[in-house]
Amino acid sequence: MNSEDVYKITDEEIKTLVSNHKNLIVNKDWDMYLFTKKQNYISDRRMNIGLEYEYNSQMWDSIFEREWIVMEERLSAGLGVERDMLNKFGDGFFKSQDELLAEVRELTNQLETMTYKDRQVTIYTYEDFNMLSNQGIFRDSHFILDPQRKWKKKIVELLASYGYSIIETFHIGGEKYVFVSKEGQE
Repeated sequence: MNSEDVYKITDEEIKTLVSNHKNLIVNKDWDMYLFTKKQNYISDRRMNIGLEYEYNSQMWDSIFEREWIVMEERLSAGLGVERDMLNKFGDGFFKSQDELLAEVRELTNQLETMTYKDRQVTIYTYEDFNMLSNQGIFRDSHFILDPQRKWKKKIVELLASYGYSIIETFHIGGEKYVFVSKEGQE
């Protein structure tokens, strides 16, 4: 046997190795991009919440993780990704937006609902409403909001900025909730 035959690699094998190496680098770069985005997001959220975070960090960390899952899915579809990063990874790298919307529907279907004012409505926490609205994927015209000890003025301002208003305030299990409607759709 000739020594040249033992180490012979085909052009197809070289192409496969190069392609696999490129995919590993792209996936590593994407993972680093997501890691950085997540760290910045959580840091910003903690800073925005301020001292309230310290009183119940476990609850807030849980909320941040739920928010991040939705945001990561959104980024995986290329939504909210900076133009230079979109160019770096290419359009074929990202999930289709139809897949993302189906996943968001599945996530929101898991939220608690109740019948109120003769309609089935979803109960959102202030943070969930804020996150989904900021991403442009909040679609309910009527819902119940758990304000999570936020100041009424802040809640009213946020809701108004998205075209919603508080219709009624009520209590469930000693906690304050509000029934919310898209303005003009009581």
